[in-house]
Amino acid sequence: MLYRPLNFICKKLWKYSWKVATPLFFLVTMASCVSARADEAKPDGTWQGSGGTSFSYSTGNSQSSSLAITADATRKTSDDKLSLSGQYVGNRAQSTYNGVTSTSTIANQWLVNSRYEYNITGDKFDFKSLEFSHNQIQLLRLRSVVSSGMGYHMIKTPESHWDLLGGVSYRSEQYNSLGVTINNQMVTGFDTVELLLSEDSSSKISETTDFTQHLSIRPNIGSVQGYLITFDSTLTVAINKTLSLRMTFQDIFNSLSQVPIQKSNTLFFTGINVKF
Repeated sequence: MLYRPLNFICKKLWKYSWKVATPLFFLVTMASCVSARADEAKPDGTWQGSGGTSFSYSTGNSQSSSLAITADATRKTSDDKLSLSGQYVGNRAQSTYNGVTSTSTIANQWLVNSRYEYNITGDKFDFKSLEFSHNQIQLLRLRSVVSSGMGYHMIKTPESHWDLLGGVSYRSEQYNSLGVTINNQMVTGFDTVELLLSEDSSSKISETTDFTQHLSIRPNIGSVQGYLITFDSTLTVAINKTLSLRMTFQDIFNSLSQVPIQKSNTLFFTGINVKF
């Protein structure tokens, strides 16, 4: 029963992969220029993380401003791990023509998520995760995702880790009062159950450079047929013990989106992070 939808998803992923591969190759190439050394966080039960921001502003015939804020924190022990993260991206432009001023929002979106992992054996763990997101341009008022499943540490060394995860998700999407077209029907929201297939990894590439990436595929198994693919990767280069330069690429592909809503929503931003 699952062969046809999974085969269809694999074909779509192959067709779509060049969009992800180009920026990922750029980040990996930069990261590969430096030699590797270990510096794994200790599972001592203390909170560790970072937060950063980037801002730009221009003025003249038109005015524009953009703001990006990111934050993440992890608490790890020998038995479990709790991860929290969030981000906000906003971009607004204002122009005046013949005495008439118009303002447009180019981006206004946020995302918060958390994941709890409990170690079953040295390589196996179970997980629970919760995610909320908003995207004004895509008319998405709120997306809520609750997930649960099992994970396996394919690679777990002081230098790096690579995990494979599988489970199920429950996704609820609410749109603004105008609604959007899904499966050729105008709706203001829907709920669906999904399979969850994902992988994530992190590598300590050098004393100053870290690279992380995450990919998840969630094919719907409910009444709404479609799938959601999310990918993100981050390269951080330490300036000193507290400050670092952060470059992040993200893409969310929703097969259910129909014109005028784009199926793919891509972000690339860079800024300064502060460790704590």
